[in-house]
Amino acid sequence: MGALRRAPIFIRRDSIAIAADTGRGRLQAAARSDQIHNQNVIRFQPMAAPYSIPRSGLPVSLAVLLLLCMSTTAHAGDPVIMPEGKGNVYIFGSSARASSYYNTAGRLKRFDTLQTDFTALIFSATLNYGLTESLELNAEAPVGYFTLTSAQRFPDRSIFSPVYFGAGATYQLSRGTINSSISSMIKIPPGFHHGIYDDPAHPSFLSDGYLQVLSTVNVGANLTNVWLKGSAGYNWRDEEPADEIVYNVEAGFSKVEGTGIFVGCNGVISTADATEPLQPFYAGASGSIAEQQRVDGGTGRFSTIDRENYFAINAGAFVAINDRITLTGRYVVRLFGTNSLALQGGYLGAGYNF
Repeated sequence: MGALRRAPIFIRRDSIAIAADTGRGRLQAAARSDQIHNQNVIRFQPMAAPYSIPRSGLPVSLAVLLLLCMSTTAHAGDPVIMPEGKGNVYIFGSSARASSYYNTAGRLKRFDTLQTDFTALIFSATLNYGLTESLELNAEAPVGYFTLTSAQRFPDRSIFSPVYFGAGATYQLSRGTINSSISSMIKIPPGFHHGIYDDPAHPSFLSDGYLQVLSTVNVGANLTNVWLKGSAGYNWRDEEPADEIVYNVEAGFSKVEGTGIFVGCNGVISTADATEPLQPFYAGASGSIAEQQRVDGGTGRFSTIDRENYFAINAGAFVAINDRITLTGRYVVRLFGTNSLALQGGYLGAGYNF
């Protein structure tokens, strides 16, 4: 399990993940429109809030992400789970690109002087199903196409493969004006080589992934025409990659029924020192002073990043076609980081309640 794992890093909750979760929340809102809470029938009101509020609003979710992402990302949890016997399917595609990175000193640098670009295309399907009134089952299956291109010197490289296979659950803690839940998901990589730096199948570009277990606490609040939500958690990672703390926050506004806009931020904090990675992921990214001053890209090797910090912002909108189908779009930009790619990109998704 080595480094297609970069899928989780490249897209996790900051791009892809965020996409999946946001759309999922819109879907959950519709699914709950027929559910009765405290003897009050909930009507479909997308304007109320994108994360499900059982008494007076709709659900919204968070990522991850991306998801990216952005991690993708998408994480398993939402502040309010699906009703018992109800579910949703969300399908989305995203594209993120980077021609620069944040080095170990936090400074933005180009990969090299050879017009090198990293691109990640992610297509994913997520499934969420309410098993009981308090427990929801979650599944994710993102597939990624990752490329590294250079105008000269280096041959183009690419990988097309599943990013991971995710299975998890979300447990409802509280419902009301403030909703909360806890969630956990295991992410199984597509390959089983142990080690991200010596994978024979990936000698110069990423690796075959690594095992992860992401656990989060999710909280959301619903106000008139406004929703707030956030999550924080711990991502355990096998092999060389260091564990990390993940977080994201979102605020949205909806005045017209069935539509809404939202802004948010998300990030990752490594539990290890991001200024001292085990190996440079690219020539000039870390190492000795002489190595960090390189601008020719070295041999062009592009490895999995074993630890990083970053902070990203995002904005998007959703529109409900009807009480079952919702379309969502979002754009994400990493503002700063340490030993991290300067990714930016967007996604489009569609969800269906059943």
